[in-house]
Amino acid sequence: MEMFRTYDGHVSLTSDTWTSTYGEPFVGVTTHWIDDDWLLQKRKICFEAMKEAHNGFNIKSRLVSCCKNFHLVDKLFSISLDNATANTSAMQFLKEDPSIKLVLDEYGLRKKVIALDTPTRWNSTYKLLHDAIAYLDVLTDMYNESRAKDGQFITNDHLSLAKIVHDVLETFDNATHIFSYIYEPNIHMVILECIKIICTIKQTSLANPGAAVKRLLDNMKVKWCAYFTEFPPIYAIAAIIDPGVKLEGLTNLLTFYYQQLDAQIDVPYDLNNCKRILERLCEDYGAVIQPQPVRSSMDASRFGILGPMGQGHHHHHHHQSNIGIGECLTYQFETEENFPIIQWRKNHSSKFHVLARIAKDILAIPASTIASESAFLDEKRSRLSSESIEMC
Repeated sequence: MEMFRTYDGHVSLTSDTWTSTYGEPFVGVTTHWIDDDWLLQKRKICFEAMKEAHNGFNIKSRLVSCCKNFHLVDKLFSISLDNATANTSAMQFLKEDPSIKLVLDEYGLRKKVIALDTPTRWNSTYKLLHDAIAYLDVLTDMYNESRAKDGQFITNDHLSLAKIVHDVLETFDNATHIFSYIYEPNIHMVILECIKIICTIKQTSLANPGAAVKRLLDNMKVKWCAYFTEFPPIYAIAAIIDPGVKLEGLTNLLTFYYQQLDAQIDVPYDLNNCKRILERLCEDYGAVIQPQPVRSSMDASRFGILGPMGQGHHHHHHHQSNIGIGECLTYQFETEENFPIIQWRKNHSSKFHVLARIAKDILAIPASTIASESAFLDEKRSRLSSESIEMC
């Protein structure tokens, strides 16, 4: 419980609740942060029986208690829960609790979690089709033989449709895999993976004009738009601090994304808001971080983000933090797949030390709650009882 007492950075949390086959409820809490050596860390700090009702207030109370035990009440950057109703209520109770302070809330940054476990998961359909494709001939023969009297047969059109659906959902499954990363940063990849998904849907629709395919893909697009027409600012800011995207690249990506959705979204307005938030983060972080010598002649005012302030004010920590902003604005180079963003930020931390500190906090936020959910996925753990195990 002392590991975070002297820690001077921020920590993000994920949490999940679960019920064993014996009907006993448990709660798990996991911490996520990037340490001084720029290694992404996670620790399970709570795994205990939760005998009270799984409602929002009780979940909030457990989280607050855990944070107090581990000296985290003033070090929380974000808390990620899944999209259950009780968790939505718990987040509201947390915002109203004066003992808990979330950095993201101070900057108006809400985080939407990618739901990974719902009854209608598209990636579940993909896995079913992926496994079945190897046995299509056998399955088709068996089905056609069993339904011969009804005159219902699997036709080549059915098989073609199944292959189309499989290929579309493969992109979604790949994205789900990325959103489930535990030991690698992934929050900066959310928008890019969403763009890949909607592009696959659009391209497949254009390549397959048949009525059945069009109806299927139109329904998928409607469902997608219900959740991902607009992104919370934290996902955009995470993409902006990716040196292979930055503000210019994200502007182009989002403009293209909304064209594919046929959505009327004011991308410049939304990203200007993200830029203002990032400016404020740099100013606030720069005010408390030890200033370092600046080895660059780059002037932040040339990026047009400071207005008149950039022409006459040269306080050292302000100058350094604004250089960090400038580093995020223009698209400079292409990065390869699986780009080591944490290592890149570490290598450039001496030049952009304020932005590096912000990047450490943001990149430690997981895109999903799988880190906490995984504590309950082991078959043996499904038989847990409150007498057999408890942490914290």
